[in-house]
Amino acid sequence: MNQIPTPPALEKPSVFQQFFAWLKHPIDIAPLVYFRIVGGALMTIELTGGMFTSYIKNLLHPGFHFSYMLFPWIKPWSEPWMMYLHFCLNVVLGVMVVFGAYYRIATLLLCLSATSIFLMEKALYINHIYLYCLMVFLLSLLPANRAFSYDVKRGKVKEVSEVPAWTVYILAFQIAVVYFFAGIAKLNSDWLYAQPLKIWFASKGDHPVLGWLLVKEWYPYLVAYGGLFFDLFVVPFMLWKKTRKATFWIACFFHATNALTFGIGTFPWFSAAATLLFFPADSFRNWKWLNKHLPAKGTAAFQFDSANRMVYPIVISYLIIQLAMPFRQFWYEGNTSWFDEGHNFSWHMMLRSKSGRAFFFVKDGVTGKEEKVSPTKYLNRKQYGRMIGKPDMLLEFAHFIRDEYVKKGWQEVSVSAYCKVSLNGRDSQIMLDRNVVLTEQERGLHHYDWVKPLTMPIK
Repeated sequence: MNQIPTPPALEKPSVFQQFFAWLKHPIDIAPLVYFRIVGGALMTIELTGGMFTSYIKNLLHPGFHFSYMLFPWIKPWSEPWMMYLHFCLNVVLGVMVVFGAYYRIATLLLCLSATSIFLMEKALYINHIYLYCLMVFLLSLLPANRAFSYDVKRGKVKEVSEVPAWTVYILAFQIAVVYFFAGIAKLNSDWLYAQPLKIWFASKGDHPVLGWLLVKEWYPYLVAYGGLFFDLFVVPFMLWKKTRKATFWIACFFHATNALTFGIGTFPWFSAAATLLFFPADSFRNWKWLNKHLPAKGTAAFQFDSANRMVYPIVISYLIIQLAMPFRQFWYEGNTSWFDEGHNFSWHMMLRSKSGRAFFFVKDGVTGKEEKVSPTKYLNRKQYGRMIGKPDMLLEFAHFIRDEYVKKGWQEVSVSAYCKVSLNGRDSQIMLDRNVVLTEQERGLHHYDWVKPLTMPIK
Protein backbone atom coordinates (compact mmCIF):
# COMPACT_ATOMS: atom_id res chain seq x y z
CA MET A 1 0.00 0.00 0.00
CA ASN A 2 1.10 3.51 -0.70
CA GLN A 3 1.72 5.44 2.47
CA ILE A 4 0.21 8.89 2.75
CA PRO A 5 3.12 11.28 3.29
CA THR A 6 3.21 12.92 6.70
CA PRO A 7 2.92 16.70 6.44
CA PRO A 8 5.95 18.57 7.76
CA ALA A 9 5.63 19.78 11.32
CA LEU A 10 4.78 23.41 11.63
CA GLU A 11 7.65 25.42 13.02
CA LYS A 12 6.85 26.92 16.40
CA PRO A 13 7.02 30.73 16.38
CA SER A 14 10.03 32.17 18.19
CA VAL A 15 9.66 34.27 21.31
CA PHE A 16 10.31 37.41 19.25
CA GLN A 17 7.70 36.43 16.68
CA GLN A 18 5.16 35.85 19.44
CA PHE A 19 6.05 39.17 21.05
CA PHE A 20 5.64 41.13 17.82
CA ALA A 21 2.41 39.30 17.06
CA TRP A 22 1.15 40.36 20.49
CA LEU A 23 2.08 43.99 19.78
CA LYS A 24 0.28 43.94 16.44
CA HIS A 25 -2.88 42.06 17.41
CA PRO A 26 -6.03 44.22 17.06
CA ILE A 27 -7.63 45.77 20.15
CA ASP A 28 -10.44 48.28 20.67
CA ILE A 29 -9.75 51.84 19.53
CA ALA A 30 -11.61 53.22 22.56
CA PRO A 31 -8.54 54.02 24.74
CA LEU A 32 -6.88 55.90 21.87
CA VAL A 33 -9.97 58.03 21.35
CA TYR A 34 -10.31 58.56 25.10
CA PHE A 35 -6.71 59.74 25.41
CA ARG A 36 -7.00 62.01 22.38
CA ILE A 37 -9.97 63.77 23.98
CA VAL A 38 -9.22 63.75 27.72
CA GLY A 39 -5.42 63.75 27.62
CA GLY A 40 -5.44 66.15 24.68
CA ALA A 41 -7.71 68.59 26.53
CA LEU A 42 -5.52 68.58 29.65
CA MET A 43 -2.35 69.05 27.64
CA THR A 44 -3.93 71.88 25.67
CA ILE A 45 -4.96 73.68 28.86
CA GLU A 46 -1.40 73.43 30.18
CA LEU A 47 0.36 74.33 26.95
CA THR A 48 -1.78 77.42 26.46
CA GLY A 49 -2.10 78.45 30.10
CA GLY A 50 1.42 79.78 30.16
CA MET A 51 0.29 83.05 28.62
CA PHE A 52 -1.81 83.78 31.72
CA THR A 53 1.02 83.13 34.20
CA SER A 54 4.56 84.31 34.82
CA TYR A 55 5.76 81.75 32.25
CA ILE A 56 5.29 84.11 29.33
CA LYS A 57 6.63 87.05 31.33
CA ASN A 58 9.91 85.18 31.72
CA LEU A 59 10.02 84.57 27.97
CA LEU A 60 9.38 88.25 27.32
CA HIS A 61 12.26 89.28 29.58
CA PRO A 62 14.47 91.45 27.33
CA GLY A 63 17.80 90.24 28.69
CA PHE A 64 19.68 87.00 28.26
CA HIS A 65 17.92 83.64 27.77
CA PHE A 66 19.46 80.27 28.67
CA SER A 67 19.45 77.68 25.90
CA TYR A 68 19.49 73.90 25.67
CA MET A 69 22.78 72.55 24.42
CA LEU A 70 21.59 71.23 21.06
CA PHE A 71 19.18 74.09 20.40
CA PRO A 72 20.99 77.39 21.09
CA TRP A 73 19.27 78.95 18.07
CA ILE A 74 15.75 78.63 19.52
CA LYS A 75 14.99 81.91 21.29
CA PRO A 76 11.81 83.72 22.40
CA TRP A 77 10.17 86.04 19.89
CA SER A 78 11.47 89.58 20.20
CA GLU A 79 7.98 91.03 19.79
CA PRO A 80 5.52 90.35 22.66
CA TRP A 81 2.56 90.02 20.29
CA MET A 82 4.38 87.23 18.43
CA MET A 83 4.91 85.38 21.71
CA TYR A 84 1.22 85.66 22.58
CA LEU A 85 0.29 84.59 19.06
CA HIS A 86 2.50 81.53 19.46
CA PHE A 87 0.63 80.53 22.61
CA CYS A 88 -2.70 81.15 20.87
CA LEU A 89 -1.56 78.78 18.14
CA ASN A 90 -1.28 76.08 20.80
CA VAL A 91 -4.94 76.73 21.71
CA VAL A 92 -6.14 76.31 18.15
CA LEU A 93 -4.02 73.25 17.43
CA GLY A 94 -4.89 71.63 20.75
CA VAL A 95 -8.61 72.00 20.11
CA MET A 96 -8.14 70.52 16.64
CA VAL A 97 -6.38 67.50 18.17
CA VAL A 98 -9.13 66.98 20.75
CA PHE A 99 -11.82 67.02 18.04
CA GLY A 100 -9.74 65.02 15.59
CA ALA A 101 -9.88 67.76 12.98
CA TYR A 102 -7.12 67.68 10.36
CA TYR A 103 -5.55 65.48 12.98
CA ARG A 104 -2.26 64.52 11.39
CA ILE A 105 -1.16 68.05 10.56
CA ALA A 106 -2.60 69.42 13.84
CA THR A 107 -0.62 66.98 16.01
CA LEU A 108 2.61 67.58 14.12
CA LEU A 109 2.24 71.37 14.29
CA LEU A 110 1.25 71.27 17.97
CA CYS A 111 4.33 69.16 18.71
CA LEU A 112 6.56 71.70 16.93
CA SER A 113 4.80 74.70 18.46
CA ALA A 114 4.80 73.41 22.05
CA THR A 115 8.34 72.03 21.86
CA SER A 116 9.74 75.26 20.47
CA ILE A 117 8.24 77.22 23.39
CA PHE A 118 9.63 74.63 25.81
CA LEU A 119 13.12 75.05 24.30
CA MET A 120 13.11 78.86 24.37
CA GLU A 121 14.31 79.15 27.99
CA LYS A 122 16.18 76.45 29.88
CA ALA A 123 15.51 78.21 33.19
CA LEU A 124 11.82 77.31 32.74
CA TYR A 125 12.41 73.55 32.44
CA ILE A 126 9.39 71.61 33.75
CA ASN A 127 9.19 67.82 33.59
CA HIS A 128 5.54 67.62 32.70
CA ILE A 129 5.82 70.13 29.84
CA TYR A 130 8.54 67.90 28.42
CA LEU A 131 6.19 64.93 28.89
CA TYR A 132 3.36 66.72 27.07
CA CYS A 133 5.62 67.46 24.10
CA LEU A 134 6.49 63.75 23.96
CA MET A 135 2.86 62.66 24.19
CA VAL A 136 1.78 64.99 21.40
CA PHE A 137 4.59 63.58 19.27
CA LEU A 138 3.33 60.04 19.94
CA LEU A 139 -0.22 61.06 19.06
CA SER A 140 1.04 62.31 15.71
CA LEU A 141 2.09 58.72 14.89
CA LEU A 142 -1.12 57.04 16.06
CA PRO A 143 -4.56 56.61 14.40
CA ALA A 144 -6.43 58.27 17.27
CA ASN A 145 -8.68 60.12 14.80
CA ARG A 146 -10.15 56.97 13.27
CA ALA A 147 -13.29 57.14 15.42
CA PHE A 148 -15.42 59.87 17.01
CA SER A 149 -13.60 62.63 15.10
CA TYR A 150 -14.24 65.44 12.68
CA ASP A 151 -11.96 63.73 10.16
CA VAL A 152 -14.27 60.68 10.12
CA LYS A 153 -17.38 62.85 9.91
CA ARG A 154 -16.11 64.74 6.87
CA GLY A 155 -15.05 61.51 5.22
CA LYS A 156 -11.34 62.28 5.26
CA VAL A 157 -10.43 58.96 6.94
CA LYS A 158 -12.14 55.59 7.25
CA GLU A 159 -13.74 54.82 10.61
CA VAL A 160 -12.32 51.79 12.42
CA SER A 161 -13.16 49.98 15.64
CA GLU A 162 -9.80 48.28 16.19
CA VAL A 163 -6.15 49.31 16.09
CA PRO A 164 -2.84 47.47 16.56
CA ALA A 165 -2.25 46.93 20.28
CA TRP A 166 1.10 48.72 20.30
CA THR A 167 -0.59 52.04 19.47
CA VAL A 168 -2.14 52.00 22.94
CA TYR A 169 0.73 50.23 24.68
CA ILE A 170 3.26 52.87 23.64
CA LEU A 171 1.29 55.56 25.48
CA ALA A 172 1.17 53.34 28.57
CA PHE A 173 4.89 52.66 28.10
CA GLN A 174 5.68 56.37 28.23
CA ILE A 175 3.74 56.77 31.47
CA ALA A 176 5.49 53.69 32.87
CA VAL A 177 8.88 55.24 32.03
CA VAL A 178 7.96 58.38 33.98
CA TYR A 179 6.80 56.42 37.03
CA PHE A 180 9.72 53.98 37.02
CA PHE A 181 12.56 56.46 36.59
CA ALA A 182 10.95 58.89 39.03
CA GLY A 183 11.14 56.03 41.55
CA ILE A 184 14.72 55.11 40.66
CA ALA A 185 15.76 58.75 41.08
CA LYS A 186 14.37 58.73 44.63
CA LEU A 187 16.78 55.98 45.67
CA ASN A 188 19.28 58.43 47.10
CA SER A 189 20.22 59.49 50.60
CA ASP A 190 18.70 62.98 50.38
CA TRP A 191 15.27 61.63 49.50
CA LEU A 192 15.47 58.88 52.12
CA TYR A 193 16.18 61.61 54.68
CA ALA A 194 13.06 63.41 53.35
CA GLN A 195 15.06 66.22 51.81
CA PRO A 196 14.09 68.61 50.30
CA LEU A 197 10.50 67.89 51.41
CA LYS A 198 11.32 69.12 54.91
CA ILE A 199 12.39 72.46 53.46
CA TRP A 200 9.31 72.89 51.25
CA PHE A 201 6.77 71.74 53.82
CA ALA A 202 8.24 73.98 56.52
CA SER A 203 7.29 77.01 54.42
CA LYS A 204 3.73 75.77 53.82
CA GLY A 205 2.42 75.98 57.37
CA ASP A 206 -0.16 78.55 56.23
CA HIS A 207 -1.65 76.19 53.62
CA PRO A 208 -5.46 76.59 53.97
CA VAL A 209 -6.15 72.84 53.98
CA LEU A 210 -3.02 70.85 54.74
CA GLY A 211 -0.96 73.40 56.65
CA TRP A 212 -1.43 71.66 60.01
CA LEU A 213 -0.24 68.37 58.50
CA LEU A 214 2.66 69.64 56.42
CA VAL A 215 4.55 70.95 59.44
CA LYS A 216 4.39 67.65 61.32
CA GLU A 217 7.90 66.22 61.77
CA TRP A 218 6.91 62.78 60.47
CA TYR A 219 4.94 63.93 57.42
CA PRO A 220 7.90 64.56 55.05
CA TYR A 221 9.07 60.98 55.71
CA LEU A 222 5.59 59.63 54.96
CA VAL A 223 5.52 61.50 51.64
CA ALA A 224 9.12 60.54 50.79
CA TYR A 225 8.72 56.81 51.34
CA GLY A 226 5.14 56.75 50.09
CA GLY A 227 6.21 58.48 46.87
CA LEU A 228 9.16 56.14 46.45
CA PHE A 229 7.11 52.96 46.76
CA PHE A 230 4.26 54.37 44.69
CA ASP A 231 6.51 55.29 41.75
CA LEU A 232 8.36 51.96 41.80
CA PHE A 233 5.33 49.69 42.12
CA VAL A 234 2.35 51.49 40.57
CA VAL A 235 3.02 50.05 37.10
CA PRO A 236 3.46 46.38 38.17
CA PHE A 237 0.30 46.60 40.27
CA MET A 238 -1.61 48.26 37.40
CA LEU A 239 -0.53 45.42 35.10
CA TRP A 240 -1.82 42.78 37.53
CA LYS A 241 -5.57 42.33 37.20
CA LYS A 242 -6.16 41.52 40.88
CA THR A 243 -4.62 44.77 42.11
CA ARG A 244 -5.43 47.08 39.19
CA LYS A 245 -8.57 48.80 40.48
CA ALA A 246 -7.26 49.37 44.00
CA THR A 247 -3.96 50.69 42.63
CA PHE A 248 -5.77 53.12 40.34
CA TRP A 249 -7.70 54.62 43.25
CA ILE A 250 -4.48 54.91 45.22
CA ALA A 251 -2.98 56.68 42.19
CA CYS A 252 -5.91 59.10 42.12
CA PHE A 253 -5.41 59.87 45.82
CA PHE A 254 -1.65 60.28 45.32
CA HIS A 255 -2.07 62.72 42.42
CA ALA A 256 -4.89 64.64 44.10
CA THR A 257 -2.68 65.13 47.17
CA ASN A 258 0.14 66.41 44.95
CA ALA A 259 -2.27 68.83 43.28
CA LEU A 260 -3.46 70.12 46.64
CA THR A 261 0.06 70.43 48.08
CA PHE A 262 2.17 71.60 45.15
CA GLY A 263 -0.25 72.71 42.43
CA ILE A 264 1.81 71.57 39.40
CA GLY A 265 -0.81 72.67 36.87
CA THR A 266 -2.69 69.92 35.08
CA PHE A 267 0.01 67.31 35.66
CA PRO A 268 -1.64 65.45 38.56
CA TRP A 269 -4.94 65.16 36.68
CA PHE A 270 -3.18 64.17 33.48
CA SER A 271 -1.20 61.48 35.32
CA ALA A 272 -4.38 60.00 36.81
CA ALA A 273 -6.10 60.10 33.41
CA ALA A 274 -3.10 58.48 31.68
CA THR A 275 -2.89 55.73 34.33
CA LEU A 276 -6.25 54.49 33.04
CA LEU A 277 -4.44 53.31 29.90
CA PHE A 278 -3.31 50.24 31.85
CA PHE A 279 -6.90 48.98 31.93
CA PRO A 280 -8.08 46.60 29.14
CA ALA A 281 -9.04 48.38 25.94
CA ASP A 282 -12.59 46.95 25.98
CA SER A 283 -13.26 48.47 29.42
CA PHE A 284 -13.40 51.97 27.93
CA ARG A 285 -16.64 50.91 26.24
CA ASN A 286 -18.26 51.00 29.68
CA TRP A 287 -18.33 54.78 29.49
CA LYS A 288 -21.61 55.65 27.81
CA TRP A 289 -20.46 59.09 26.63
CA LEU A 290 -17.63 57.43 24.70
CA ASN A 291 -19.27 54.15 23.63
CA LYS A 292 -22.23 55.79 21.93
CA HIS A 293 -19.90 57.65 19.56
CA LEU A 294 -17.70 54.67 18.68
CA PRO A 295 -18.31 52.25 15.81
CA ALA A 296 -19.56 48.80 16.72
CA LYS A 297 -16.93 46.21 17.55
CA GLY A 298 -15.67 44.36 14.51
CA THR A 299 -16.49 47.22 12.12
CA ALA A 300 -12.98 47.51 10.70
CA ALA A 301 -9.36 47.23 11.82
CA PHE A 302 -6.65 49.81 11.13
CA GLN A 303 -3.51 48.57 9.41
CA PHE A 304 -0.23 50.39 8.83
CA ASP A 305 0.21 49.92 5.09
CA SER A 306 3.33 50.36 2.99
CA ALA A 307 2.78 54.12 2.82
CA ASN A 308 3.02 54.63 6.57
CA ARG A 309 5.23 51.77 7.78
CA MET A 310 8.06 54.24 8.32
CA VAL A 311 6.39 54.68 11.68
CA TYR A 312 8.06 51.48 12.92
CA PRO A 313 11.71 52.65 12.83
CA ILE A 314 10.59 55.99 14.29
CA VAL A 315 8.86 54.24 17.19
CA ILE A 316 11.80 51.91 17.84
CA SER A 317 14.23 54.84 17.87
CA TYR A 318 11.89 56.71 20.21
CA LEU A 319 11.75 53.79 22.65
CA ILE A 320 15.54 53.49 22.73
CA ILE A 321 15.98 57.22 23.37
CA GLN A 322 13.39 57.28 26.16
CA LEU A 323 15.15 54.46 27.95
CA ALA A 324 18.66 55.80 27.35
CA MET A 325 18.05 59.41 28.41
CA PRO A 326 17.25 58.65 32.09
CA PHE A 327 20.09 56.14 32.33
CA ARG A 328 22.68 58.71 31.29
CA GLN A 329 22.69 60.07 34.86
CA PHE A 330 24.65 56.96 35.87
CA TRP A 331 27.42 57.73 33.37
CA TYR A 332 28.56 60.78 35.33
CA GLU A 333 30.68 61.02 38.43
CA GLY A 334 29.43 62.40 41.71
CA ASN A 335 26.05 63.50 42.99
CA THR A 336 23.63 64.19 40.13
CA SER A 337 21.67 66.73 42.15
CA TRP A 338 24.89 68.66 42.80
CA PHE A 339 26.57 68.54 39.39
CA ASP A 340 23.20 68.67 37.57
CA GLU A 341 24.55 66.32 34.89
CA GLY A 342 21.88 63.96 33.61
CA HIS A 343 19.22 65.68 35.71
CA ASN A 344 16.94 67.09 33.02
CA PHE A 345 14.91 64.67 30.86
CA SER A 346 15.44 61.91 33.45
CA TRP A 347 12.19 62.33 35.43
CA HIS A 348 13.91 63.72 38.52
CA MET A 349 10.98 65.27 40.36
CA MET A 350 11.10 67.22 43.62
CA LEU A 351 14.57 65.89 44.44
CA ARG A 352 16.52 69.01 45.22
CA SER A 353 16.36 72.47 46.68
CA LYS A 354 19.30 74.74 45.89
CA SER A 355 19.97 78.19 47.20
CA GLY A 356 23.03 80.41 47.16
CA ARG A 357 24.66 83.27 45.33
CA ALA A 358 26.88 83.82 42.32
CA PHE A 359 29.07 86.64 41.01
CA PHE A 360 31.11 86.89 37.84
CA PHE A 361 34.44 88.59 37.24
CA VAL A 362 35.51 89.93 33.87
CA LYS A 363 39.11 90.71 33.01
CA ASP A 364 40.68 92.49 30.06
CA GLY A 365 43.79 90.46 29.18
CA VAL A 366 45.55 93.45 27.60
CA THR A 367 44.94 96.26 30.08
CA GLY A 368 44.46 94.11 33.17
CA LYS A 369 41.22 95.91 33.94
CA GLU A 370 38.73 93.84 35.95
CA GLU A 371 35.05 94.22 36.83
CA LYS A 372 32.68 92.36 39.11
CA VAL A 373 29.38 91.58 37.38
CA SER A 374 26.11 90.89 39.16
CA PRO A 375 23.99 88.42 37.14
CA THR A 376 20.84 90.38 37.99
CA LYS A 377 22.02 93.04 35.55
CA TYR A 378 21.01 90.65 32.75
CA LEU A 379 18.80 88.04 34.40
CA ASN A 380 15.41 88.23 36.04
CA ARG A 381 14.69 86.69 39.43
CA LYS A 382 13.55 83.33 38.01
CA GLN A 383 16.60 82.92 35.80
CA TYR A 384 19.01 83.87 38.55
CA GLY A 385 17.44 81.44 41.01
CA ARG A 386 17.49 78.59 38.49
CA MET A 387 21.10 79.30 37.50
CA ILE A 388 22.42 78.93 41.06
CA GLY A 389 24.01 75.53 41.44
CA LYS A 390 23.75 74.56 37.76
CA PRO A 391 27.24 74.44 36.22
CA ASP A 392 26.10 74.33 32.59
CA MET A 393 23.98 77.46 33.04
CA LEU A 394 26.80 79.22 34.87
CA LEU A 395 29.12 78.34 32.01
CA GLU A 396 26.71 79.54 29.32
CA PHE A 397 26.17 82.82 31.15
CA ALA A 398 29.93 83.35 31.48
CA HIS A 399 30.32 83.01 27.71
CA PHE A 400 27.51 85.51 27.24
CA ILE A 401 29.23 88.02 29.53
CA ARG A 402 32.47 87.61 27.57
CA ASP A 403 30.64 88.43 24.33
CA GLU A 404 29.00 91.47 25.94
CA TYR A 405 32.35 92.88 27.05
CA VAL A 406 33.94 92.19 23.68
CA LYS A 407 31.21 94.40 22.22
CA LYS A 408 32.32 97.10 24.67
CA GLY A 409 35.83 96.98 23.24
CA TRP A 410 37.54 94.82 25.86
CA GLN A 411 40.28 92.54 24.53
CA GLU A 412 41.31 88.98 25.36
CA VAL A 413 38.35 88.83 27.71
CA SER A 414 38.30 86.13 30.39
CA VAL A 415 35.44 85.42 32.78
CA SER A 416 35.50 83.57 36.09
CA ALA A 417 32.86 83.17 38.79
CA TYR A 418 32.31 82.64 42.47
CA CYS A 419 29.31 80.46 43.32
CA LYS A 420 28.38 79.21 46.77
CA VAL A 421 25.47 76.79 47.07
CA SER A 422 23.40 74.99 49.67
CA LEU A 423 21.88 71.69 48.50
CA ASN A 424 18.82 70.34 50.32
CA GLY A 425 19.45 72.20 53.55
CA ARG A 426 23.17 71.50 53.84
CA ASP A 427 25.59 74.18 54.90
CA SER A 428 26.66 76.25 51.92
CA GLN A 429 29.84 75.29 50.14
CA ILE A 430 31.76 76.66 47.20
CA MET A 431 30.77 75.07 43.91
CA LEU A 432 32.87 77.32 41.71
CA ASP A 433 35.78 79.58 42.60
CA ARG A 434 37.65 82.25 40.72
CA ASN A 435 40.55 79.97 39.80
CA VAL A 436 38.42 78.47 37.01
CA VAL A 437 38.43 80.56 33.83
CA LEU A 438 34.99 79.69 32.46
CA THR A 439 35.67 81.18 29.05
CA GLU A 440 38.33 78.51 28.57
CA GLN A 441 35.75 75.76 29.16
CA GLU A 442 33.43 74.39 26.51
CA ARG A 443 29.81 73.33 26.95
CA GLY A 444 29.24 69.66 26.27
CA LEU A 445 27.86 66.37 27.49
CA HIS A 446 31.10 65.52 29.27
CA HIS A 447 31.63 65.72 33.03
CA TYR A 448 32.58 69.22 34.20
CA ASP A 449 35.62 68.39 36.33
CA TRP A 450 36.14 72.06 37.16
CA VAL A 451 33.14 71.97 39.53
CA LYS A 452 34.08 71.34 43.16
CA PRO A 453 32.56 68.05 44.44
CA LEU A 454 29.91 68.00 47.14
CA THR A 455 31.43 67.54 50.58
CA MET A 456 28.83 68.91 53.00
CA PRO A 457 26.78 66.20 54.77
CA ILE A 458 23.01 66.24 55.23
CA LYS A 459 22.00 67.98 58.43
